[in-house]
Amino acid sequence: MFNKKGFTLVELMIVVAIIGILAAIAIPNFVAMQYRAKRAEVPGNVDGIKTAQMAYDAAFDTFINQATFIPRTIAGTAVDKVQVDWTATGTGFSTLGWAPDGKVRGAYKVASTSSTDFLVTGQCNVDGDGVIAQYTATKTTNAAPNVATTNSVF
Repeated sequence: MFNKKGFTLVELMIVVAIIGILAAIAIPNFVAMQYRAKRAEVPGNVDGIKTAQMAYDAAFDTFINQATFIPRTIAGTAVDKVQVDWTATGTGFSTLGWAPDGKVRGAYKVASTSSTDFLVTGQCNVDGDGVIAQYTATKTTNAAPNVATTNSVF
């Protein structure tokens, strides 16, 4: 009698099929988690701008306006998947004294809505699908997501 050791071809094919099914489930979830992690920069920066705006108001009794998104575009492309350098010299953000640590994927602006309140807005499109994730904060609310828009012009 032969002593047969090892696996049959059918058993190996079953194992490969199971691994393929697990990969088909795991890879899209992994990609979605990467996008969520990249998008997480925006609410943190929006809250940072809010804090700087409140400190500026406490010191100077006024709010800073930055009507356009900074940074707007790099080489004609809207800020999205690629991180870009923060270039806000001479803008309301430099007056406010706020700058992010390193490069950013989002674009930010701040507007004074009244003499007692302001609106900070941050936008990004980290997955490049044309749908912009937008976060806002006011003097009394922390960064919260808004309904996504399809406006890809910053």
